[in-house]
Amino acid sequence: MDLDIKELGQFASGIVSEAGLLLLKLRNDSLDFEEKKNHADLVTVVDSAVERFLVDKIVERYPSHGIVGEEGVFETNVSHFDTQWIIDPIDGTTNFIHNFPYYGISVGIVHKGIGVIGVVYNPSMNELYFAEKDHGAYVNGEKLSLDKPMLFKEALVSSTMFWEDTRKKDAIHPSLLHIYKTTRGLRLVGGAAISLCEIAKGTLSAYVAPMLSAWDYAGGVIVLKEAGGVITRLDGTSVSFKESGSILAAHPSIHQELLSIYTD
Repeated sequence: MDLDIKELGQFASGIVSEAGLLLLKLRNDSLDFEEKKNHADLVTVVDSAVERFLVDKIVERYPSHGIVGEEGVFETNVSHFDTQWIIDPIDGTTNFIHNFPYYGISVGIVHKGIGVIGVVYNPSMNELYFAEKDHGAYVNGEKLSLDKPMLFKEALVSSTMFWEDTRKKDAIHPSLLHIYKTTRGLRLVGGAAISLCEIAKGTLSAYVAPMLSAWDYAGGVIVLKEAGGVITRLDGTSVSFKESGSILAAHPSIHQELLSIYTD
């Protein structure tokens, strides 16, 4: 069966927008959360509620599609599905809990291993990012393009300061010290997909993370690629939607110089 990409994109944008309204509504209700692995790795009842909302909508419209979600609401093995939705119901859960306005819903749609649709919605700022393969990336209908050159020393880079290892929170990774000294600054935004979209918009220049799951970055990777950004693993290899790994995403003018910090 042929995949109608246009229809798929319109549907995905619609349900993600609806889920954003649900996210804001639940944000204003009593907010319960619990720790996953440690005090900084959190999950709320909202994560599951938003993922359930999206899964129900997708299954009703596209019963032949598989779904990979952070909360595991869709329990069927997705390996045999040609088309897969990769969902993070709250990208930046800690930001969400603290009402720090860099959080949202991330959806990447992958067909036979290729990202075809990316939708990331930050409801607190009412910014809807959308990308369709080979047809560009947009925020609220305005096209995004990283065609203006920049220098590495002009970059504003987002990362995770302690590389997500709580046992090493007394030592900043040396690469980040180098980036801090040689660019305009380092920011800890939180939220992988949101950070990737901020690069596409031009408010950030790069994002570096040592280990992420596919749902953390799928939607953002598709948006940033369509805006002209470059995304690899820290060793320069290609990013896969099938497995976890590092992310080094950047404006095309500075990706190679940033990558050399890790490959050299």
